Amino acid sequence: MQIFEHIVPITEYTAVALGFFDGVHSGHRAVIDRAVSCKKQGLCPVVMTFSESPRSILSGKTGDMLQTNQEKCRMLETIGVEKLFLEDFDRIRRLSPEAFVREIIVEKLNAKEVFCGFNYHFGKNGAGNGETLVKLCEKFGVKAQVIPPVTVDGRVVSSTEIRSLLKNGKIKEANRLLGYDFSISQEVIHGNHIGKDMGFPTINQRTKSGVILPKFGVYASLAEFDGEKYFGVTNVGVKPTIGKYEPLYETWMPDYKGGDLYGKTVTVALKGFIRPERKFESLDELKKTVLQNGEQARQMINLG
Repeated sequence: MQIFEHIVPITEYTAVALGFFDGVHSGHRAVIDRAVSCKKQGLCPVVMTFSESPRSILSGKTGDMLQTNQEKCRMLETIGVEKLFLEDFDRIRRLSPEAFVREIIVEKLNAKEVFCGFNYHFGKNGAGNGETLVKLCEKFGVKAQVIPPVTVDGRVVSSTEIRSLLKNGKIKEANRLLGYDFSISQEVIHGNHIGKDMGFPTINQRTKSGVILPKFGVYASLAEFDGEKYFGVTNVGVKPTIGKYEPLYETWMPDYKGGDLYGKTVTVALKGFIRPERKFESLDELKKTVLQNGEQARQMINLG
């Protein structure tokens, strides 16, 4: 997949998916897959998105993304997108809807088919919507389609809904809307080694800047590295019992008997919420609870 930081002219005919696509969730996939399917018609599948969230830029509030741009790029390549444009929102935000279609969709992206979600807005002050897009594209001989909302468990899939579920610890529901497990993939760093001293060594991973933190608490998880998977118990939070204040992901893998993993990148997928984070009166009470959580996680993940 080719990645461009700014929109450049394309000579081949394209099918374009429009949207910010934070999380590349199942609703986004319904839009992107339509563009990818146009490859059978000889069209190059293209995603036109932004390097930063328009919502964050307009509101002045940063953070709470569902994934990094790097993770988004990897997912889009896996789906089958061939060209990805990560445009600077400020460069085009003042274009009128018609100018956007004419200058971007037609003259630069050379689109023959265009797809967007039901809640897509574009052009100066967000004046254009899906209906506007269809009408303007038709004027330039381009076919545009608005993809209806995708629902899962009676919920309309949206990045906003998924963020709300994550912040409330409803990880299973969030994963169903995402269409995959919410996870982190970070380097293992040194911690305080208290877990090791208590008989259950853990791995510590920093949170990702700008990416949403799920509700602080303990989760059943699945850790993957070196082609192997291990069920785990992951604490997301600040570990109040031992007085840590930097939010971390700390994971105990009961069945892992190998050496230390410092410096190795481990992917930890959150599978189910076990309990909120809490401060214990003693390390003995903490140890007892963690061991109980390990059994709960084993049952939830059902790896034996």
